[in-house]
Amino acid sequence: MTELEAVSGVGPAASKRLREVLVTTAELLAVQNPVELATKTKLGEGTTLKIIRSARQLVGLCGFKSGLEVEQEMASKPRLSSGLKEMNRQMFGGIECGSIVEFYGPARGGKTQWCCQLAVVAQLPREKGGLEGRILWLDTENSFKPWVIRANAVRFGLDPDVALGNIGLAHIVISEQITDVFESIPQLCAEQDYKLVVIDSLTGLFRAEYKGLNALTTRQQTMNQLLNQMRRIAAATNAVFVYTNQVMSTVSIYGGNPNAPAGGHVISHASDYRFYTRRKSGVVRLVELQDNAGIPEFKVEVMMGWGGFYMDTDEKKETESRILDYFKMRGWSAQSGEEEQAASEKSARKKRKKAAHAEKESEGDVKEEVDEEEEQ
Repeated sequence: MTELEAVSGVGPAASKRLREVLVTTAELLAVQNPVELATKTKLGEGTTLKIIRSARQLVGLCGFKSGLEVEQEMASKPRLSSGLKEMNRQMFGGIECGSIVEFYGPARGGKTQWCCQLAVVAQLPREKGGLEGRILWLDTENSFKPWVIRANAVRFGLDPDVALGNIGLAHIVISEQITDVFESIPQLCAEQDYKLVVIDSLTGLFRAEYKGLNALTTRQQTMNQLLNQMRRIAAATNAVFVYTNQVMSTVSIYGGNPNAPAGGHVISHASDYRFYTRRKSGVVRLVELQDNAGIPEFKVEVMMGWGGFYMDTDEKKETESRILDYFKMRGWSAQSGEEEQAASEKSARKKRKKAAHAEKESEGDVKEEVDEEEEQ
């Protein structure tokens, strides 16, 4: 990050006012809206426009670059691993820095689990597919569970206490809080090494609070402003933004997808990576990349369990065993996905057997009554 004072036209007085509104680096100044910044800082539109243009020239956001220069810049930046080799191969090594990622799908599809996995992987060293950074997590559904983070940390070789300590959590109960929290996110990403921002989920509260067609325009504009902030922060800091999205039922033709992502065109045009994730059977989940400007669409079957998602049964079994041993050391009792499924199936079989037995006894009672009537 580049100091504000390096920008031409930014003196002590201007830098003080900029820092008061949490614009603390030249990169953040370069992505500001001149009218909005002038209103916040009272510096005047002419002054703010001048220093913003100077900041853009300083950090390289002004003018054109050749395709070769862009390619070299992209190659020099780390990519965030998905934690799965096959998905990384399909994505040319992982998720690009400065990207916006969307996971949408029905309940039990694994959206929050993907957020947990990425939140741990992002803390890994760059040579292992991480970003060597910390995480900000906006929880609107009360879905953040510390033991899930601990399980992922054990799997990927991190100290679970350190992994949890590197996550800053904000509980969100109304949509206005998201806007308030976003005021400080640019500074945190620029100065305090936060490399991943998770919003789980983005659309849920807006759908609940903005009701009816009369509020639709306001809802879409508010979400669009948030998405635009994500784009600007990502461009300035190379942070990755990940949000989950809910689905709506649609009337589809035979064989079509009955689930459509909520949020309409505003949400659909915002993300760089749009993943559709859903439950297939048992612990199996189907993850589908549906939209990216540079990668063909693909589908991957994964297994969900303690420690995140797996593609190899033996790896899942061995890793879950280590995680469950860690839980036992802490005095926790837990089961693997297969054990839980087997227990559920066993319980279901017992219930069916009991019901069949009761039905036979009932039939026997009826037969005895009929025989008694015939004898009389």
